[in-house]
Amino acid sequence: MTSNLHRVEEDEIDIREIFSTIYRYKMMIILFVLLAGIISSYIAYFKPNVYQASATVEVGIERYGYAARQDMLSMAMSGDAANAETEIEIIRSRFLSQKAAEEVDVTHRYYTTRRFKEVELYKASPFQVGMLRGYGISFDFYPVDEKSYRLVVEEALDENGAEWSYDEVHEYGKEVSTEHFHLNIVRTKEATESKYRFVVYDPKESGLIARGGVSVQQLSKYSNILQISYEDNVALRAQEFADALARAYIRQNIENKTQEAERKLEFIEEQLKYITENLKSSALKLEEFKRSSQTVELSAKAQKTIEQISDYESQLSVIGIQEELLNTLYGQIKTGQGLENISVANLSLSDPSLSAMIKKLQDSIIEKKLLREDYTEMYPEVVKLTKMIAELKKGITSTIKNLMQSTKEKRELLEHSISKYRATLEQLPADERMFGQLQRKFVVNEKIYSYLLEKRSETEMIKAATVSNNRVIDHALYPVAPIKPKRKLIVLVGLILGMIVGVAVAFMREFLDDRIKEEEEITKRTSLPLLGNIPHIKEGKAGEIKVFSSPKSGASEAFRNLRTNLQFMAYEKESLMIATTSTISGEGKTTVSINLGAIMSMAGKKTIILNLDMRKPTLHERFGIEPGKGLSSLLAGRAMLKDVIQHTQYENLDVITSGPIPPNPSELIQGQMMGKVLEKLKEVYDVIILDTPPIGLVTDARTLMNYADISLYVFRANVSKKVFIKHLEKITELHEVPGLGLVFNDMQSEAGYGYGYGYGYGYGYYEEEQK
Repeated sequence: MTSNLHRVEEDEIDIREIFSTIYRYKMMIILFVLLAGIISSYIAYFKPNVYQASATVEVGIERYGYAARQDMLSMAMSGDAANAETEIEIIRSRFLSQKAAEEVDVTHRYYTTRRFKEVELYKASPFQVGMLRGYGISFDFYPVDEKSYRLVVEEALDENGAEWSYDEVHEYGKEVSTEHFHLNIVRTKEATESKYRFVVYDPKESGLIARGGVSVQQLSKYSNILQISYEDNVALRAQEFADALARAYIRQNIENKTQEAERKLEFIEEQLKYITENLKSSALKLEEFKRSSQTVELSAKAQKTIEQISDYESQLSVIGIQEELLNTLYGQIKTGQGLENISVANLSLSDPSLSAMIKKLQDSIIEKKLLREDYTEMYPEVVKLTKMIAELKKGITSTIKNLMQSTKEKRELLEHSISKYRATLEQLPADERMFGQLQRKFVVNEKIYSYLLEKRSETEMIKAATVSNNRVIDHALYPVAPIKPKRKLIVLVGLILGMIVGVAVAFMREFLDDRIKEEEEITKRTSLPLLGNIPHIKEGKAGEIKVFSSPKSGASEAFRNLRTNLQFMAYEKESLMIATTSTISGEGKTTVSINLGAIMSMAGKKTIILNLDMRKPTLHERFGIEPGKGLSSLLAGRAMLKDVIQHTQYENLDVITSGPIPPNPSELIQGQMMGKVLEKLKEVYDVIILDTPPIGLVTDARTLMNYADISLYVFRANVSKKVFIKHLEKITELHEVPGLGLVFNDMQSEAGYGYGYGYGYGYGYYEEEQK
């Protein structure tokens, strides 16, 4: 139970020390807080605004239409189900940012200063700059009048690292060409500011410049809605670029889809040119034969045979085209060249999986190319696409081989049927047989021509009806308020950091400061009794003693308390001898001796104070008397005791000064004469106070403390160090000092403290007397 109470008491003391340290350094902490507040306010004010505008797009919307009714295999192989992560990276690519930057100007930056901070004007600039050379240079622009301006470059480095500057006046609309830049400035409206600044960046880097502000996120894990956001220092540009990027994304999707139709149209046009020539040639030959042979029509049997052969040959021609396309497609897949440009739309296939796989392959290759503009081959999404492309190639080559085999079998069957009908045709007369051959060629070419015209019309309709798989749901709105910086938060964080730094510095100073500041720092380091706490005593005039000049002051009450405690310690003594000492000089032992002697005399005690600090005597100065003969003279045998005792102006208070400074004060103090003098004084005085030298500097005090009934060891606040307490503890361990007690001197008045032995009084109980 006792240990628990002790632990609680220690915790309370620690908490009290923490708050005491903070209170002691409160002005410094407040200064840090104010300084941090000023700095954070400066940063918050001059930090440029950042606006964010967002547009939302839906990815792959066609999968909810016809594709949703297809079989699961086709749907898995098609490219309609968009990969959200891949689409996000495509939108963030430098390629799309470059496309969007073609609509929104991100390379021309115009600035001016308003309310001490620089703001960008964007479309509100009173002039426009066209530049051919000198990208990235910061120019200062000063309007002179309606026709001219001043152009300044203060300091810049050329390609070789040489420093250059520029300061010239030019007319609006005139070309300005130097070795460092080439530009033309046109005035658009009246300038309202005296100075502007502009920078023009290379248009080739516009995608890279704009890409830094692009962010894309999926609104939910299972959603196909993407939010495209753009951050910029100009609200209008943020809105415009977010919309432009969404449009560029939609256009890119449409362009990819129309490429297939365009390639198909090119192929059909080439075939139509060839078939048209053949059709004209076969028609002319047929007409020429009719005129020369007088043959108008064929017999029914010959007509039927020729029609059948023509039908089979038409089918054989289509199969020949398909075989050629399949061989070309197979070669492209195997070599990996021109995969983005291949098309299966020209093939009339019963298996839709090949078209779906090739579409998926092309989409994957395009996605990989876009990602490779910004990422390496080791990027996870690139690795995933590489594996997918390899698997798709294997599937496509296997399917093509199966189709080629099927087409070959169909061709062989048609060739066999044609051979059989040709044998029947050979049995006809020569003229009729020749007429049938010419008519057959004409019919075959006519059917192929009609087939190609039909396919061209279908392809043109498909191209015209092509729409993107994606669509814009919400266009970007004009951002009214900036998203950054959070100025209130910056100032608040600054104040908190200032307080934290201030408190940290306070505790660091407290940790590095070894001086004693409070009573608790003494009591928790030693078991010796603390007999008195003396508040700060202001320096008075020479000969002025605090307890006499201000008997009702807090200091006087402190010495009364010290007198009471001393009387309790030596209540049986008729004559009380008290020795005062300290570790070093300047801790106030002489001040304590004088005021203690004064308070004793005020109680009717006949008191004498001996100045035994012969190396640095100050007692005579405090009483305003001449040093004359003193203890050094008495102990050296050059004076009598009655000759060295000096009566002060105060009743019951006498002093013996140190006298002339001797060469051997230690020998005089340790001599036999010292004891005899003290014994003689005991016969006359009730209280004898020995003002001894500092014990930490010389050994005289230890000798004199053996004569004393009570020894007072003085510590001074903010002067004495904590290590002095350890030094005192070592002394008490080695030498038994009778009646040793402590006095804490020069305490600050705002601190709370109590007297030794549990007498707790707050100093200032009596008002300080007004002088």
